[in-house]
Amino acid sequence: MFMKKYYFLGISLFLVLACAKDAMEPIIENPGEEDTLEACFEISSLTLNVGEMLQITNCSEGATSYLFDFGNGETSADENPSIDFEEGGSYTISLTVENDGGETASFTKSVTVVVVEALYLYPEIPEGFTGFPLETGINPVTGNIYSIELYQDNIGPLGSKFYYREFDEDFMYASNYIADKPFNSESAFMNIYPNGDINFVFARTLGGLYGTQEVNYNSTWAFLNAINDASSHRYGYLPSESNYLYYGTEEDAGIYKASIETRNSSGDTFEVVLHNFGPADAMIGDMIEVADGYIAFGAVFTKNVSLPYVSDYKPLLVFMDASLNVTGHIIYEDTELTSKVSSFNDLNGSYHLEQLSSGALVMYANGELLVTDAAGNTVSSTFFSDTDKNQALVALDDSFVISTDLYLRKYNASGTVLNEIKYNGNYMPEILKIENTLFFIAGYDVESDIKLFYGACDFDLTLIDLRP
Repeated sequence: MFMKKYYFLGISLFLVLACAKDAMEPIIENPGEEDTLEACFEISSLTLNVGEMLQITNCSEGATSYLFDFGNGETSADENPSIDFEEGGSYTISLTVENDGGETASFTKSVTVVVVEALYLYPEIPEGFTGFPLETGINPVTGNIYSIELYQDNIGPLGSKFYYREFDEDFMYASNYIADKPFNSESAFMNIYPNGDINFVFARTLGGLYGTQEVNYNSTWAFLNAINDASSHRYGYLPSESNYLYYGTEEDAGIYKASIETRNSSGDTFEVVLHNFGPADAMIGDMIEVADGYIAFGAVFTKNVSLPYVSDYKPLLVFMDASLNVTGHIIYEDTELTSKVSSFNDLNGSYHLEQLSSGALVMYANGELLVTDAAGNTVSSTFFSDTDKNQALVALDDSFVISTDLYLRKYNASGTVLNEIKYNGNYMPEILKIENTLFFIAGYDVESDIKLFYGACDFDLTLIDLRP
């Protein structure tokens, strides 16, 4: 009886050990069949613009090394490389893969690279002249796109002059001279009063001068008057019932205070509201109307009598009720701009504030992008060091698009980049949203000059050919 127990115990132990051994050894199906070697890759787009990034996703099988030839003289041994092409044309991208046995396989795809400049329209700017975009908008009377542009004669005696251009549906334009430029200016805006009079406001700054120049015409472009102001600076306006709220800054007892002046339908100022924030000076660069009042975006800073004329610059967000009483404000201490802004010339560019459909707020000025929640709490902050202060921002429901040096970039409400395109401009004051199209007028550097182009894209930043 005991021998039988030991016999069965031995058989059981043998079976357990045999099963454990089988579990440790791999199961080989079809022994002797070698792994298949196949070269394969996918690309993010078959057509792209010069400077636009092409992402390559490898789908090869059985490979241990990779060699990409992009057809432009560049190669890469990365498994999933990216490439941007500097010249237009058709390029064949080839991939050669190799396995441990020394076998190779190859695969190719072709892409078309478009020269973005070929999709734009270019106004005629004489040799030796600089053209600079100050503002773009929609004329409320005609419904046409307009631009305010600055032209400077760099080689002759004509100096610098402001022009107003208005475009028809074929982008043909009529041009009107507005005024000579007396000081530095990288921003402007226009308001048309109900009687047809046209009010132009230009930034007017030096290192230590902070003012504006206003020029007025009637509806037939007869000159009315011009006013130069050395103690206040206006950045824009909002309609308010039958009046207009002009916002900016105004000097009061030696301190620049954030100002909102109310003008009637004829352009006469009858009320000025001043607010100061923090220890010294303040300004409002942009303002929007919301359900319970207004939100304004600007900055606080310290004005000095010697260099640097401006110091301690910090972005400012202000909440106001419908009567323009301040209900709250935030000074953003954590900013790259404190060491970047040092003169009033740095304050004469574009300031933008937008509220997205989610309630998130987006602020953009002097190359710094701030995204906050509806209460102004910072969600993300990005600084573009090589970007000029003349740049654009436009809201698209719960996303937005900004211009930076050479690029257009699209973000979601969290400040995450969704898409970007190298559009090759350097200066862009506004992006106009017209139905499903974004229209823009941009300046670009050409050696020592600045030239202009007119462009458009869809909401996904795909450029649209504007040529007839």
